Amino acid sequence: MSPGPESSPDDRVSDGSAAPTNRNAIYSVLFGIAAFACVFVFPFGAILGVPSVTTGVHGRREIAASQGAEGGDSAAVIGMMIGVAAIITALASWALSGLTG
Repeated sequence: MSPGPESSPDDRVSDGSAAPTNRNAIYSVLFGIAAFACVFVFPFGAILGVPSVTTGVHGRREIAASQGAEGGDSAAVIGMMIGVAAIITALASWALSGLTG
């Protein structure tokens, strides 16, 4: 009995190149970087952390569903972490400004 066409993800890419990175994972990182940069210029810019988290979640789901045809899971996680950090930084800044007020 021979193994089926989906025996392992290594069989999918035969020329040694890596699987293409999921677009939502890339968008997650870009939104996260923009959100974190905006926190220091315009605190409400941290709202870009929300699409960073949502595109990261969608990207991870798509990567898992592709069964090795797409990569970028770590990029999606990094984008989500940066987005959450931007949101937390903006909330902490807002809370601390109320204390010194």
